Amino acid sequence: MSGQPTPFHQNMSRRDMLRLTGVGAAGAALAACAVPAAAPDARDSAPAMEPVTIIATSGMPVNTFDNALERSLESLPNIAMEVNANSWGEGGWDGYSDTMLTRIAGGEQIDVIMIAIEGLRLLTAKNVLEVLDDFFAADEPANDILHNDIHVTLREMLQVDSKQYLFPFSWNNMVMYYNTAVFEEEGLDPPPTDWTWDDFLQTCLQVANVTGGADDRFAYSFWGASMFGMCAWYFNNDASPISDDWLDSNLLDPKVAETLQFLADLILEHKVAPNPEGWDEWAQFHAGNVVMRTCGRWCIAGTLEAEFDTYDIQYQPHNAGPLKTVAGTEGWGVSTSSENPQEAWEVVKHLSHSDTSIDLVKVGGSIPALRSVAAMPVFAEYGPPNTALFYESLDFAATVPSPTNFNIVEPILNRNYATIWNGERTVEEAMQAAHDELQPEMDKLKQA
Repeated sequence: MSGQPTPFHQNMSRRDMLRLTGVGAAGAALAACAVPAAAPDARDSAPAMEPVTIIATSGMPVNTFDNALERSLESLPNIAMEVNANSWGEGGWDGYSDTMLTRIAGGEQIDVIMIAIEGLRLLTAKNVLEVLDDFFAADEPANDILHNDIHVTLREMLQVDSKQYLFPFSWNNMVMYYNTAVFEEEGLDPPPTDWTWDDFLQTCLQVANVTGGADDRFAYSFWGASMFGMCAWYFNNDASPISDDWLDSNLLDPKVAETLQFLADLILEHKVAPNPEGWDEWAQFHAGNVVMRTCGRWCIAGTLEAEFDTYDIQYQPHNAGPLKTVAGTEGWGVSTSSENPQEAWEVVKHLSHSDTSIDLVKVGGSIPALRSVAAMPVFAEYGPPNTALFYESLDFAATVPSPTNFNIVEPILNRNYATIWNGERTVEEAMQAAHDELQPEMDKLKQA
C-alpha cells in the first residue's frame, strides 16, 4: 500500500470501528449534535444563568451519543453539551491526532477529547490533555469505577508516566471471525482455543475455492496494514515490529520476517487469501466469499446491519510464545485549552457512564471498558455465541505499540507491507527498507 489507508474496511482498522459504531450514520458523523440551552422562564424574577457550553469531539459518529445528549438535559442542567466529529485526516489514529492538533492550534473550542492509546503520547507530549488524577481523587464515585469496574490493563493503557490522562470508555482486540455455515458444510469442528498456524493453514486449504472467477471463496482475509491489525499476528509469534520500550525498530527480528512470510504465502503461494489492498472484506464476509477474518467487536456493527448471524469468534491461531491478543483502548479526557475544566470533567464522566456504554453495545460498537456492562445480558445479546471471549481476552492481551511518533511509524510500516503483498519485494527486502527508514525516526524520538 501507499501508506494512506484505502477506503475499504479492514485497512481502516480501528478508524472503522469508530466510524461504524453508529450503523448507517456516515452522514451524521459529519454533523455536530448539541443540546440547546433552555430558554429562561419569563416568570422568573431573577435572570437565569446561561449554561456553560462544553464541546466534546470524537471519532465515533455523533449520533452514537444522541441518547447521552438527551440524558444530559436532566443530569447536567448547567451545561450545554455538544458533541462533534473529529476528522480522520489522511490516516488512521495518526491522521486523527494530527487533525486534533490542527484544530486546537487554530483556536477552536474543544473541551473534551476522545483519543486512543495510539495517539495518547503525541497529545500528551504536545500538552493537549489535562492529567486527571486530581479529578479522580476528588470524585469518589468516579475513582471507584476507575479502580473497581475497569480492568487494570485498560486503566494503565491510558496512563503516561503513571499519570491518568483518560477515563477509559471502550476498547478492542482482534479475534478470528469464522462462518459457521461453511465450517459445517465442510465438516469442520469449530476452531479450538489453542489452534496453531499449521491448524489454521490446513483449515484454509480445506475451505478455500479460488479459481479466478466471480464466485471465488477465499479462506481468510487479513489486515495488510496498521499497527493494530498486524500486531494481532506478530504477538502470536512472540514478536513485535518495534522494541518493548517502543524506542527502536525491531523489524530485522527473524520472527517478524517469519510472521510476514506466513501471511504473504497465504496470498502468493497458497492463494487462499486476497491481497488486502482493494479488498472489501466486510461485504465479502457477509456474502460468504471469505470464510474467516480477523477483527474486533466493532465488526459486529456490520453483521447487525447485514442481518448476518452464521458466524462465531475464536482466538487467533498462534505459533510461538503464550496465547495473546492485541488490545487498544480509547477514552475521554479534558483539554488543557478548556476554560471550564470542572464542567468538562462532568461531561467526561457523563460520556463514560454505563448508559452510554450500553448505547455503544447495541449498535455493535467497541467492547465497553466497564466490566459491569460486559457482564450484562445485553452484551451477549448483540453478538455471536462466544461473545464472552471479548472481555475475557484481556487476560491474554498485550498493548498495541503506541510510541509518541506513532503518526510517523505506522505509515512507514504500511508502505513497506504493501510491497510484500503485491510481490514487489521479498519480506527481507521490504523489512530492511522499512528498518532503514524507521530507525532514524526512533533515534530522533530518543533525542527529543
